[in-house]
Amino acid sequence: MLSNKEIFQQFADKVVPELKSVSKRFANSIESEVTNNELKIVASPFIRTLIDGRRPTSPTAPKGNPTLQQIIRKWIDEKSITPKANSKGNIPTKDQLSWMISKSIHVNGDLLYQRVSKGGQKNLIFDSILTPQRIEDLLTLLSNKFYTEVISIVKK
Repeated sequence: MLSNKEIFQQFADKVVPELKSVSKRFANSIESEVTNNELKIVASPFIRTLIDGRRPTSPTAPKGNPTLQQIIRKWIDEKSITPKANSKGNIPTKDQLSWMISKSIHVNGDLLYQRVSKGGQKNLIFDSILTPQRIEDLLTLLSNKFYTEVISIVKK
């Protein structure tokens, strides 16, 4: 019979890679901590932005490393985004575009945050992974194990 720790570890071994696969730049922060009595799945506290969006920046917030503009600039390159001309025909550089996007996010939050703050749907990115059925299956394994242990003690 598997130990509690082995049951928790099997669950973590299935779920954590799936969580990492949808977590983009937060994937490296996701880890499981397994003991005989508990399973914790931990991640960067900023992973919540994948669900609720990124709020506007507080005026007193310290500069990040990398900065939001640097993150956006890298994203522009990764997505091969080409800046488009404005109504006057001026084409911003990729650095200027990253500054404009990051400035808008600092002031207004990202589009997900704006949608959620107006009563819109959160991003249910993890709901298909941490399903009620999966949790119930885990609890069933643990309760069956506990039941078997209690019965074996009572029979003695």
